[in-house]
Amino acid sequence: MIALAAALYLFDCVLLLERGQALWSPAALSFGSNHYQLRGKAVALLNPFTPFVPVARTLPLFAAPSGPKVSASVRALTPLIIPAAMQFVLVFVALPWCLYRAPGWPLFLALVLAYVNALAMLALIWWRFRAAGLEERPLVALGFAWLACLPLSVNCLRKAGLAFNIALDARRAIRFLPVHERARARAELAAQIAEAMHEVDESDELYRRLDELQRQLAPEAGHGRV
Repeated sequence: MIALAAALYLFDCVLLLERGQALWSPAALSFGSNHYQLRGKAVALLNPFTPFVPVARTLPLFAAPSGPKVSASVRALTPLIIPAAMQFVLVFVALPWCLYRAPGWPLFLALVLAYVNALAMLALIWWRFRAAGLEERPLVALGFAWLACLPLSVNCLRKAGLAFNIALDARRAIRFLPVHERARARAELAAQIAEAMHEVDESDELYRRLDELQRQLAPEAGHGRV
């Protein structure tokens, strides 16, 4: 049962990203795999040990600006950090321990606490989204999944942040990273663009735009500034 719960949680941590689209966290950008893809999208994995760290998804390259600002997303989800950490401990520490060492009332109490915490997080996310003017509709399906399959509730903070794209693409997001992270992020974005160029015909207008962006990312082109 514990192995099944862990497998479901790990599966929930797998995401698909457009080429050049990134997962944003306060300290880094992640572009997913350069080589593994499904349905033409890069496979990315959320860190399974940090479900309490807010994550957002940038716009695809060349997409029209839309969606909430990253600051609005972070403000809405920051109050979930402690409950999300508690849910991780309840589901993957307290429940397994009670299952093998203290079956009966301790197990039942841990299960009740996990469901109560999941409900509280769903209500808090709903309230915070409404206060921030964010779209609440995606929470219907997400909330049902969290309550129907408890291990998925551990990811509630991150999945709520991934319910929409922030109004920022990866090129602009690099500018807001710590200085020591920018070179790595530029290199990863350039690698994603190179993969995307292999998937596009050279006569396509998109190929020309990708090629131009790749040259801008090269260190010799304005010292890698984008």
